[in-house]
Amino acid sequence: MPPNATVILERVGPTALIHVTGEVDMASEELLRKHLSDARAEEPSSLVLDLSGVTFFASAGLHVLVDLYHDATAQGVRLLVVASSRIVLRPMQITGVDQLVTLVDSVDQAMAHS
Repeated sequence: MPPNATVILERVGPTALIHVTGEVDMASEELLRKHLSDARAEEPSSLVLDLSGVTFFASAGLHVLVDLYHDATAQGVRLLVVASSRIVLRPMQITGVDQLVTLVDSVDQAMAHS
């Protein structure tokens, strides 16, 4: 089944900015992991994961976030996650993932902190 998500990686100075739109589930997990791996390979000082365009967020997304948190921490990369919708925040709150990652409300806010 093809992914029903779009992932765009851009570099803004020392920050890798990953925009995700659509559904984050098993079908899009590998696409997201590939872009995150590409972003980390560029050795940014900060990584901003923009989930503001996500319309569905399954457990696969939570697994990606936990793995990303551990990888970023091991590399000394600051991780900021843009999430303000209940669709993304509620699963993170239920599982405690919101306590691992730094959450911000907007890309502008994330870029100001990165």
